[in-house]
Amino acid sequence: MKKTFKHFISILIAITCIFSVNCKNGCKPFHFHKYDQQIKQEEFLKEKATCQTSAIYYYSCKCGAKGEETFNDTITLSHDFSARVEDEKYLKTPATCQSGAEYYFSCTTCGLSLNLGSTFKSDKLGEHVFDEQIPDGALIKDEATETSSAVYYKSCICGAKGTDTFTYGEPLRDYNFSEKQQFLPTSLTISLYDTENSIYGFTYNTSKRPLRPVIQIAKGSSLENYEEYPAHTEEATSSAEGGTTFKYYISKIEVPMNDSSTYTYRIYDKYVKTGTQSVTITTKDLSANSFSFAHVSDSQHSSGNGNQFGSVLSKIVGVNDFVLHTGDVVEWSEYEDEWKSMLHGNFAYLSKLPIMAISGNHETTYQAGSNETYKHFNNKIPYQTTKKGYFYSFTYGNAKFIMLNTNVLEGNKLKNDQYEYLVNELKNNDKTWTFVALHNPLYSAGSWGSNPAKNQISLSLQKQLSGIFAEYGVDVVLQGHDHVISRTLPIKADGTTSSETWNLDNASGVSYSIDPDGVIYVLNGPASNQTRSPYEDYNSALYYYAEKSNPMSWADFKIEGNTLTVTVNYFSGTKVLNYKTWGIKKSA
Repeated sequence: MKKTFKHFISILIAITCIFSVNCKNGCKPFHFHKYDQQIKQEEFLKEKATCQTSAIYYYSCKCGAKGEETFNDTITLSHDFSARVEDEKYLKTPATCQSGAEYYFSCTTCGLSLNLGSTFKSDKLGEHVFDEQIPDGALIKDEATETSSAVYYKSCICGAKGTDTFTYGEPLRDYNFSEKQQFLPTSLTISLYDTENSIYGFTYNTSKRPLRPVIQIAKGSSLENYEEYPAHTEEATSSAEGGTTFKYYISKIEVPMNDSSTYTYRIYDKYVKTGTQSVTITTKDLSANSFSFAHVSDSQHSSGNGNQFGSVLSKIVGVNDFVLHTGDVVEWSEYEDEWKSMLHGNFAYLSKLPIMAISGNHETTYQAGSNETYKHFNNKIPYQTTKKGYFYSFTYGNAKFIMLNTNVLEGNKLKNDQYEYLVNELKNNDKTWTFVALHNPLYSAGSWGSNPAKNQISLSLQKQLSGIFAEYGVDVVLQGHDHVISRTLPIKADGTTSSETWNLDNASGVSYSIDPDGVIYVLNGPASNQTRSPYEDYNSALYYYAEKSNPMSWADFKIEGNTLTVTVNYFSGTKVLNYKTWGIKKSA
């Protein structure tokens, strides 16, 4: 009996020791844990809070021991709208054959979606829907005849051809002479659409939708044995003075042509048998390291200033391989009649000379219509909206041209999509010469670049772009908007100028800057009569020269391998007069 009692006491002492060890902070020997503490810490968490339920914790002893009973917090979390759930109830925009469906983000826990704010796109494309009735040459099934209308395949919005058909137009015998006049092509321009593959772009307008628009083109000096390339036509709208609007149609064609070859072509409507006169052109070697181009800007053609641009073109064609235009092509771009007056009025030049253009404010914000540059020039552009102009690039021989749009800005700077495109083009550029073209200047001795009341955009673009231009070795920036004549000293990445080493070429009398350390920014005056003087307080320390412009000004740029020669001109009477001539030579 004594042994049993002693054994019981030994067990009790052992249990007491265990409790004493486990309860170090405040629990006396022989006392059990008391789980009455509500401590909201990670070590006592049983279930995390969500947007629907509060967190659950275990009660604890004041010594820190965790019990088995739990208590609820009173706080729930906000919804986490980061779930990408492709469900009909979250649908914003259905899928098409060109892009996936757009959905609203939903809550990761409860699935709630407010159907507002941020969205994401599915990678799954939709099916083709063949309900478009577009009388495009690529969709023709049966040609029109004297007694029957043309039959076309219906198409998807992406251009894919279906199997169902529709008829368009009248039998050919039903078109009278006055109707045929409305199909006459006007406002023709040519572009260097894809120089890597020697493809040229053509754009022209008609009053009525063309019935069977094509370009007929043959090698040589006649249209014998011609080939045909169909045009793609889109409806457009424009304004007339007084505020009325009207429809017209733009047609675009891409045509491959061999380098250094003679071709004869005409724009033609096969059904009504009307078109332009035949034009004979000779293509250039688009891979040559010796070529020339003319930089023009601010032609601002209007019915009231005559045809100054035509006078400039008459001195450019036959001298240069193409024209680069930095915007403000017409004065009142909302009026198609002004485009027609300028472009069709200069058919003799523009039917032979490619022109690469960007938008100025007169095409986009000042008495402007919509999509004006897109309507009148056929350039190969990356995906973007085109209402207020567009950006793109092209190469020619050993030169890279990056054409920027300064009419779509955010905080007076290029928006992210255009800025990232620019950086990528510069990073992946292996050409000897690099030109950037834009309408609004970064550095100009005129008011828009130097007057504190007007130069906010210029200053913002300087901060955003001048550093990367210098970092990636841009040689020359071609600018517009300010109608002055100016050339900066080389401007380095930190915004300071560097001195130049000049070498006089005795044979030509031209002085060349040898390996300039920085970017040179130029304005070459207006190809119109709207001339201006430098701003009275411009920073002369930045400029090699700056002076008042004359009417009908432009510059010829001639590249010969590692040498660039720039001749800044103006047309007066019957003579071409020279402002300045200078050049750059790069070490081999």
